[in-house]
Amino acid sequence: MTSFTDKTIVVIGASGVFGGLIAHALRNDGADVRLIVRTPSNLDITLQDLPVAVASIGDRADLEAAFAEVTLGRSVDGIINCAGVVAFGSFTDLSDRVARELFTTNALGTINVISLATHGINPEGFLASFTGVAADMAIVGMGAYCASKVAAKTAMAVAARELRAKKIAVLDIRAPHTETGLVERALDGAAPKMPTGLTPEVVVARVLEALANGEKDLPADAFPSA
Repeated sequence: MTSFTDKTIVVIGASGVFGGLIAHALRNDGADVRLIVRTPSNLDITLQDLPVAVASIGDRADLEAAFAEVTLGRSVDGIINCAGVVAFGSFTDLSDRVARELFTTNALGTINVISLATHGINPEGFLASFTGVAADMAIVGMGAYCASKVAAKTAMAVAARELRAKKIAVLDIRAPHTETGLVERALDGAAPKMPTGLTPEVVVARVLEALANGEKDLPADAFPSA
């Protein structure tokens, strides 16, 4: 198992539950952690001493500027993308605004993060992104959300092949439903009834284990049961 000690790692979406927990865990393991957030006021106060830049991952120029700011123009050993949004409801009820936000953040955002990785990660480094189990499902009432995640999954699969020549590992994280509270922060609609999910701490521990061990894929069935 590889340690993260002295590795420079950028966590995107660090003001969210997954991003905050990962940032804490990496710092505790001795990593040099840099953060990119969309809403700095949501960042945990205990992480505010770390280098932080503000960007929306759906805007490539904005993201690249934030990455350059937080890394001082240097390449890094890893990027972990934890950013994402969710919405519920049928296609009939889906507004253009919500559809665009889903794909801008979840799909285009992932592509923009991959673009960063092509020049921003050192050889033998890694790129990881939370795609989520929705990428492997087709659920009535979550069609647009699932579609945006399928696009992200496809982008990550292609990235794994393209970045292989640069010796950059790619990990697509398709974690099962997790109790992060994201469903209560949906862009629109109400979540269908779901079974109790995993705790965020369990998911984060499994993700870091996979990265440390060099695993190449992390589907839902690779996580412990709730």
